[in-house]
Amino acid sequence: MRRVALAVLLVSVACASGGGRGGSGVSELLRKVGSTEPNPPHDGSEYFVVDTVRGTAERAFNAVRFTYDALGIDFSYYDPDGRELGGFVRDLGEIDHEPPSTWMDCGQAVVAGNNADHDAITLALGSRVMPVDSVTSTVETVIRARSRQRDVSSSVTRCVTLGKLEKRLADGARTLLRRYGPGSNGRQDESLAGGT
Repeated sequence: MRRVALAVLLVSVACASGGGRGGSGVSELLRKVGSTEPNPPHDGSEYFVVDTVRGTAERAFNAVRFTYDALGIDFSYYDPDGRELGGFVRDLGEIDHEPPSTWMDCGQAVVAGNNADHDAITLALGSRVMPVDSVTSTVETVIRARSRQRDVSSSVTRCVTLGKLEKRLADGARTLLRRYGPGSNGRQDESLAGGT
């Protein structure tokens, strides 16, 4: 019950801050980043986790891109005009030296604990940046993860995000924007402003 309430709250926040385009926006971005799931859920369990950062949309997007790099997350989809990026991982390992169970819950094994650390995990991860005003933007990230026991005949289980990876991406972007400035009043460092 508590998890459902949290999901509803996060969806409401996403809609209030421009993160909403509903489930179709979520599914569309996940498709672009490489998720090929034939029947994705439409029950509100996949949603944009939205964080507000101080920075123009262009600079916030560059900061998110640099944060993906810093965490060692490869992105296969990159659209600077739409300010979207993301990627698909077929067998998730550590991210930033942390095991998959840091980021998601894939159910519990009787002896081994969170299945995320033992099963083969596929991960589709997408982020977009939306302008709020001239110096404020939202970083909106969605995750779709599935686990399968390493025995290939086993069934696929949906994993639930813990919200920590989405927060790490937004916090990394926020740190860069504090260091290099939000991009207003000519206070820009070219290493972040130019996207290089």
